[in-house]
Formats: sequence, C-alpha cells, structure tokens
Amino acid sequence: MKIFFTVLLVLSWFIPAIYGTAHASLILHSQTDVNVELVGFDGLAEKRIFTGELKGDSSRAIDTPYRGLALLVFSTGQSYPFIITDEDFTVRITTPAEPPVFTNSAENDYFYARLKDKGAAPEQDTFASLMLRAKQLLDSSSSIHTLEELYSKEKAFHGFVKENYQNLRHSDMIRRLISQSFMMLEYVSYHVAGTPTTNIAQKYRQEVVANVADWLVVLDPYIPKQEVLNYCVGLYYKRGMVTLASFIMENFADIAYCPGAALDTFTLPDDLRILAPGKDTAEKFADIKGSRLISFVSEQCPVSMVASVIKARGFIEKHQPVSLVVVPMEKLSSQHLAMNRMISGGNLIFVSDEKWREKTLRKKIRMPVFISLINGQHVQTGAE
Repeated sequence: MKIFFTVLLVLSWFIPAIYGTAHASLILHSQTDVNVELVGFDGLAEKRIFTGELKGDSSRAIDTPYRGLALLVFSTGQSYPFIITDEDFTVRITTPAEPPVFTNSAENDYFYARLKDKGAAPEQDTFASLMLRAKQLLDSSSSIHTLEELYSKEKAFHGFVKENYQNLRHSDMIRRLISQSFMMLEYVSYHVAGTPTTNIAQKYRQEVVANVADWLVVLDPYIPKQEVLNYCVGLYYKRGMVTLASFIMENFADIAYCPGAALDTFTLPDDLRILAPGKDTAEKFADIKGSRLISFVSEQCPVSMVASVIKARGFIEKHQPVSLVVVPMEKLSSQHLAMNRMISGGNLIFVSDEKWREKTLRKKIRMPVFISLINGQHVQTGAE
C-alpha cells in the first residue's frame, strides 16, 4: 500500500529536542540502487539530514541529533515519513514504489499500522493518535462551502497549532496546515445576491490577507514574522499567482523582506556570463545595451522573486526599455528561469556565471533589492 501522508505530530514528552545532547543512530538499507534525501523540519524550515546514493543490498549508518519526523524522499518522486527517536533501528527499502519497513522500531511499526488502518480509532495515547487528529482536521476542511464554515475551520486550525506548536515543530504539520488554510479560501462562494461580481475577487483577497494576519499572530511567539510571510507568499508564487502574492506583500510591506546585509555598492564585470531569453548560449554582461536594473533573488526568499516579476511586468506595461538582470544567490536553476514564464513576453536576463557567484555572493543580503547601472559596470542601491 502506497502511503502519501507525510505528516507526523511529535509529542514533546516523547521526542527529545531536535538538537539534544544525544545522537540517534539509524541504518538505511536498500535492496535496489536508489538516490535519497532524509529531510527533517524545524517550524517552517526544512533540514537536510542526509543526501546520497545507496547501492543495491547496501546499508548506510546515519548519526544525527535530530528527533521527530523524517521524510525519506526518493529522486524518483516518492516520499515516506518515519520517526527518529532515541532508539536504534533500521529502515528497510525494497523499491521507491513501496513504503519502507522497520526493524527494532515499535513506534514506526505502530505509526504505519494506524495509517493503513484508516477506519480504526487509535489504540494508544501516543504521537500517532495526535497525528490522526491532525489528519482528520485536514480531511474535514475539504467539505466547507460557506463563510461560517470557513471561519470555524480556520479557528480550529489556528487553535490546534497554538495548543500543540512545540509538539508540531519537528514535523511538516505546521506547513501543511497553513497551506490547507489558504486552499480552503478557494472552496467558498463569496457571491452575495444583488452585489457586483467584482466584489467576489475583492472579498477573496481580503480573506487571504486576513488569513496571513492570523497566522502571523499564531506563530509570532515562535517564528520571525518575515519568515511566516515568506512562506505564505511562496504558496501563491509557486502556483504562478504572482499578482496575489504581490498583494500580500503590499499589505505587509514592513515585513516583506528576507534579512541580510545591506548592499551599498556592487560591481558586475563586463565579462560576466549571462543567459538571455530565447538564446541557447550565454553572452556577456557588456553585451546588454541600454538601461539595466539588477535584481537579486533567492529560492529561499519568495518575496524577492515576486518583486522581480512585478518589476519586470511594470517595465512592459509602461513601455520602458529597461533590461532586468536577475542575479540568483544560488546556482541558476529551473526555478529561477521559471520567473520568465510569469511575464508576458518575458525578457529577463539571468546571470549564469557559477564561478563568479561562488566567489562573490558568499553572504546573505537583504532582499528584495534592486540596483541600477550608473556608469560602466558600477551600480548602486536604491533603484525602486
């Protein structure tokens, strides 16, 4: 039986702190060649515990201070959860198409038994029973249709996280509850008889902003506000809903950023390799003629990517002949290049010089940030 449910509630009295003094020892054993990642969680952040290849009929011992939900992710797309506790145990992999089995792990055996037996009530008062409550809460949200039902379910989501944050912290449950709370907004009809249909979109946007505000309050004691906002913005950015993502940023402008060092001056060398739209080969920065605006972006900072797309759209709408040059903080990837598809007649230009990036972009910078070319290759900040 394939198991796609990848959340786990971890009771703080059962699972030690994520980085305690003791290390857990576990063994990954695979009967076939696989490439896997082992992912843990801390609030809204993912933590890579292990990344590597396992040859057929081989094992890999892993020593980690992490306690909580670990997600076993295969390069072929499948993922399965299991629990890391103080006990030593083995995770046995047959193929990526089948969930793992466990040796010497009563907790994981019980966890998977309860997931398979969906109709049965939990027989133990453990983290698994709390997990089933959470799963039932998520499942119940698909049936809402009215604003009254929406508000009731939102209250239940927020209250559940408030009551259990420390137990949920080292699982992906907080992420999933936030994500589903925004999906719920799309299940409801906002039309009121006798009012213009344009009010529907306005009411929907208002509910999105209100939901963001609620999560900022719920998570304020635990997670920096800009991190919560980035996660909410990222949910819409990943779906290509950039205008709505930008609307969220406008309503929370004081926290719509990713922290880092301020960028006062910067230099882009003329021979810097860039990748222009519609061209298979890289060119040089000096080949870009006319006005240029530099934008720094990061996959870990959705607000930077949203701001860049909105900026480029503005140039097109106003018929301004400005080339937007995107500087990724990570190695240029398909996620960066996807920004171009979010712009009608997309004409973004991407820096694709990995050697330069590794040498120059070694520390975090505050984003979003735009810098304009003044003379030659010299640029300065403040180009809004």
